[in-house]
Amino acid sequence: METTPVNWESLDTLVIEFAKSEHLIDDSSSSPPLSPSSYQSRLLIRQIRRSIESADIDAALDLLRVHAPDVLDDQRLLFRLQKQKFIELLRRGTAKDRELAIRCLRTGLAPCALGAYPEAYEEFKHILLALIYDKDDQNSPVAKE
Repeated sequence: METTPVNWESLDTLVIEFAKSEHLIDDSSSSPPLSPSSYQSRLLIRQIRRSIESADIDAALDLLRVHAPDVLDDQRLLFRLQKQKFIELLRRGTAKDRELAIRCLRTGLAPCALGAYPEAYEEFKHILLALIYDKDDQNSPVAKE
Protein backbone atom coordinates (compact mmCIF):
# COMPACT_ATOMS: atom_id res chain seq x y z
CA MET A 1 0.00 0.00 0.00
CA GLU A 2 1.42 3.36 -1.03
CA THR A 3 1.38 6.26 1.36
CA THR A 4 0.89 9.78 0.17
CA PRO A 5 3.30 12.28 1.69
CA VAL A 6 1.65 14.77 4.00
CA ASN A 7 1.79 18.43 3.04
CA TRP A 8 2.29 19.71 6.58
CA GLU A 9 1.99 23.37 5.65
CA SER A 10 -1.40 22.83 4.00
CA LEU A 11 -2.59 20.68 6.88
CA ASP A 12 -1.45 23.22 9.46
CA THR A 13 -3.11 26.05 7.55
CA LEU A 14 -6.34 24.06 7.39
CA VAL A 15 -6.27 23.41 11.14
CA ILE A 16 -5.50 27.05 11.94
CA GLU A 17 -8.30 28.28 9.66
CA PHE A 18 -10.72 25.86 11.32
CA ALA A 19 -9.63 27.03 14.78
CA LYS A 20 -10.18 30.64 13.72
CA SER A 21 -13.61 29.87 12.24
CA GLU A 22 -14.65 28.16 15.49
CA HIS A 23 -13.27 31.13 17.48
CA LEU A 24 -10.78 28.86 19.26
CA ILE A 25 -7.98 31.29 18.48
CA ASP A 26 -8.27 35.02 18.08
CA ASP A 27 -6.96 36.25 14.76
CA SER A 28 -7.19 39.89 15.88
CA SER A 29 -4.68 39.55 18.70
CA SER A 30 -1.62 41.78 18.76
CA SER A 31 0.72 38.82 19.22
CA PRO A 32 2.58 37.56 16.17
CA PRO A 33 0.53 35.12 14.10
CA LEU A 34 1.10 31.40 14.42
CA SER A 35 3.42 30.11 11.78
CA PRO A 36 1.72 27.08 10.26
CA SER A 37 4.99 25.71 9.00
CA SER A 38 6.84 26.17 12.26
CA TYR A 39 8.58 22.92 13.09
CA GLN A 40 8.86 23.88 16.77
CA SER A 41 5.14 24.59 16.98
CA ARG A 42 4.34 21.23 15.44
CA LEU A 43 6.65 19.47 17.90
CA LEU A 44 5.02 21.27 20.81
CA ILE A 45 1.53 20.36 19.60
CA ARG A 46 2.61 16.74 19.21
CA GLN A 47 4.09 16.73 22.72
CA ILE A 48 0.89 18.18 24.21
CA ARG A 49 -1.24 15.67 22.31
CA ARG A 50 0.91 12.76 23.47
CA SER A 51 0.69 13.95 27.06
CA ILE A 52 -3.10 14.01 26.84
CA GLU A 53 -3.24 10.63 25.10
CA SER A 54 -1.04 9.10 27.80
CA ALA A 55 -3.33 10.54 30.51
CA ASP A 56 -0.73 13.04 31.74
CA ILE A 57 -3.00 16.07 31.71
CA ASP A 58 -0.79 17.99 34.14
CA ALA A 59 2.14 17.77 31.70
CA ALA A 60 -0.09 19.06 28.90
CA LEU A 61 -1.31 21.93 31.09
CA ASP A 62 2.28 22.77 32.08
CA LEU A 63 3.38 22.86 28.43
CA LEU A 64 0.45 25.10 27.57
CA ARG A 65 1.17 27.43 30.50
CA VAL A 66 4.79 27.84 29.40
CA HIS A 67 4.44 27.95 25.61
CA ALA A 68 0.86 29.06 24.90
CA PRO A 69 -0.73 30.62 27.99
CA ASP A 70 -3.38 32.40 25.90
CA VAL A 71 -4.83 29.02 24.96
CA LEU A 72 -5.78 28.43 28.60
CA ASP A 73 -7.89 31.58 28.56
CA ASP A 74 -10.43 29.49 26.66
CA GLN A 75 -12.59 28.22 29.52
CA ARG A 76 -14.12 25.53 27.29
CA LEU A 77 -10.74 23.96 26.64
CA LEU A 78 -9.65 24.32 30.26
CA PHE A 79 -12.87 22.67 31.45
CA ARG A 80 -12.38 19.73 29.10
CA LEU A 81 -8.78 19.26 30.20
CA GLN A 82 -9.77 19.40 33.89
CA LYS A 83 -12.58 16.94 33.21
CA GLN A 84 -10.15 14.56 31.50
CA LYS A 85 -7.70 14.89 34.40
CA PHE A 86 -10.48 13.99 36.84
CA ILE A 87 -11.48 10.91 34.80
CA GLU A 88 -7.87 9.75 34.41
CA LEU A 89 -7.27 10.00 38.15
CA LEU A 90 -10.37 7.90 38.84
CA ARG A 91 -9.31 5.34 36.23
CA ARG A 92 -6.12 4.63 38.13
CA GLY A 93 -8.27 3.22 40.89
CA THR A 94 -6.07 3.80 43.93
CA ALA A 95 -7.26 5.48 47.11
CA LYS A 96 -4.60 8.19 46.71
CA ASP A 97 -5.67 8.90 43.13
CA ARG A 98 -9.30 9.07 44.24
CA GLU A 99 -8.32 11.74 46.77
CA LEU A 100 -6.43 13.59 44.04
CA ALA A 101 -9.50 13.33 41.81
CA ILE A 102 -11.66 14.90 44.51
CA ARG A 103 -9.10 17.68 44.94
CA CYS A 104 -9.09 18.19 41.15
CA LEU A 105 -12.88 18.30 41.25
CA ARG A 106 -12.92 20.99 43.94
CA THR A 107 -10.05 23.18 42.76
CA GLY A 108 -10.06 22.78 38.99
CA LEU A 109 -13.17 21.23 37.52
CA ALA A 110 -15.92 22.88 39.58
CA PRO A 111 -14.67 26.45 39.10
CA CYS A 112 -14.31 25.85 35.34
CA ALA A 113 -17.79 24.35 35.06
CA LEU A 114 -19.42 27.59 36.10
CA GLY A 115 -17.86 29.71 33.36
CA ALA A 116 -16.90 27.40 30.52
CA TYR A 117 -20.08 27.19 28.42
CA PRO A 118 -23.81 26.71 29.10
CA GLU A 119 -23.76 22.89 29.05
CA ALA A 120 -20.59 22.61 31.16
CA TYR A 121 -22.43 22.62 34.47
CA GLU A 122 -24.66 19.77 33.26
CA GLU A 123 -21.55 17.86 32.15
CA PHE A 124 -20.03 18.55 35.55
CA LYS A 125 -23.05 17.07 37.35
CA HIS A 126 -22.98 14.06 35.01
CA ILE A 127 -19.29 13.41 35.61
CA LEU A 128 -19.89 13.38 39.37
CA LEU A 129 -21.53 10.00 38.82
CA ALA A 130 -18.04 8.62 38.25
CA LEU A 131 -17.48 8.96 42.00
CA ILE A 132 -20.48 6.79 42.78
CA TYR A 133 -19.95 3.93 40.35
CA ASP A 134 -17.06 1.48 40.33
CA LYS A 135 -14.60 2.19 37.51
CA ASP A 136 -15.24 -1.27 36.00
CA ASP A 137 -19.04 -1.07 36.17
CA GLN A 138 -20.21 -1.18 32.54
CA ASN A 139 -23.73 -0.15 33.62
CA SER A 140 -22.41 3.18 34.86
CA PRO A 141 -23.83 6.18 32.99
CA VAL A 142 -20.22 7.41 32.68
CA ALA A 143 -18.64 4.09 31.65
CA LYS A 144 -17.76 5.50 28.23
CA GLU A 145 -16.10 8.69 29.56
